[in-house]
Amino acid sequence: MSSVLEMKGIKKSFSNVEVLHGVDFSLEKGEIRALLGANGAGKSTLMKILCGIYSATDGEIHLEGKPVSITQPSTASELGIAIVHQELSIIPTLTVLQNFFLGREELSHGILKEKEMRKQYREICTEFEFDIDPDIQARKLSVAKQQMIEIMKILSLDAKIIVLDEPTTSLTDDEKKNLFGLIRQLKEREKTIIYISHVLEEIFLLADQATIMRNGEMVGTWPVKELTIPLISEYMTGNKIEHGQRGSTVQENMPPVLEVKNLCNQSVHDVTFSVKPGEVLGLAGLMGAGRSEIVRALFGADSKTAGSIQIAGKTVRIRTPRDAIRSGIGLIPEDRKTEGLILKHEIFKNMSMVQLKKLKKHSLLHEKTEKQFAKQAVEKLSIKLNKVTDQVGNLSGGNQQKVVVSKWISEDFKVLIFDEPTKGIDIGAKEDIFQIVDDFAKMGIGIIFISSDLEEVIRVADRMLIIRDGQVIEEMENKDVSQKDIMESILRGGKKVG
Repeated sequence: MSSVLEMKGIKKSFSNVEVLHGVDFSLEKGEIRALLGANGAGKSTLMKILCGIYSATDGEIHLEGKPVSITQPSTASELGIAIVHQELSIIPTLTVLQNFFLGREELSHGILKEKEMRKQYREICTEFEFDIDPDIQARKLSVAKQQMIEIMKILSLDAKIIVLDEPTTSLTDDEKKNLFGLIRQLKEREKTIIYISHVLEEIFLLADQATIMRNGEMVGTWPVKELTIPLISEYMTGNKIEHGQRGSTVQENMPPVLEVKNLCNQSVHDVTFSVKPGEVLGLAGLMGAGRSEIVRALFGADSKTAGSIQIAGKTVRIRTPRDAIRSGIGLIPEDRKTEGLILKHEIFKNMSMVQLKKLKKHSLLHEKTEKQFAKQAVEKLSIKLNKVTDQVGNLSGGNQQKVVVSKWISEDFKVLIFDEPTKGIDIGAKEDIFQIVDDFAKMGIGIIFISSDLEEVIRVADRMLIIRDGQVIEEMENKDVSQKDIMESILRGGKKVG
């Protein structure tokens, strides 16, 4: 194999703070290389330099042995380097076809050659077995399909080096399998793939080698077959991470803090369950099973057609999220960027938005009080930031998630719902989230925990509800339960065999 890329001594500083410290990174032609590291390790910064989004403060880049200067994304594209960002660049009001050719439209004397564009679109769809209507508006598609359009655009550019940044975050299991098959096809065509993911199981399925970064420096590169998840965790964090099931904090002798009876709407069918103080109730199921729909109906984000909800023995009427919050229910939503945060607002304002009534004095809200609350939350949740007045959108994914959690730091809340709280965050940040769940449970708060990673549900839950088609098909006490047990329950519809 021949070297296709060498990045030598790459440094990058922001406001005189160096975030990359002389990084060396090289790739062989036709390989799938995993690029791993905790949030803030520098991997995204390094890739943005490669793709011309940032300019390096110092260092050199060589492609196929020749020095190149990549100062803007168009230069990277001309050199055969392309990236599919974790944050999609789809314009929702444009059609699929318009998004696909955005910025590179086929023109003849200033007029769109739509027939030629449609032909090219059909060819790429046929070649890679995609089937998305070119005339539908992008906003009407799922996030997963929007992501596949982004990937299709890159494939049509015939790039030599393709960077995939967390490409499976919003994909179903079947869509992931299709993507993995596509990546292997690209490898067979001698395309070079840089694959960034926090889902380490994917690395073992796909990658030839894994490069690990930590704190803006290169830790090393290893053949994937020589690595294990604990070893990767140790290299990424600099510490050994001990995994184990949390100790139960359920207050068994107390009445339920939450009782849901016969909850129904278009997606939720006759759901009944309860949560005791200090209990972590896991909702397990495949993507699309209806787990999020259940908690959205509970929280008032979606309307319900039937059912009753009791908090601490008192029936409450929840028609909106405001009603839920007043009743003592908090939600850490699955999509933190659009439903949990206002990315252009300061960190302290995001933290205090649920607590405004509590923070007011004589009907007035003082910024000083908000900042004090924020600083206490930063210390309690170990949030890494420069100043609470910075924009929350500048934080890493793990620290953004902690900001979402910080809004609910109050003994007034009886129930907290964690919907996919570890999505898109690194191993170290996941451990912090698990500890936060445990800390809230120790306060006597009832927890509902949802994760597509069944191992995570097994790790944190005292009890599990198995969800399929918007209904509870089985309840399991978390005693020697395995992923296999949960999957068998899902596949057989929760009905006991024998």
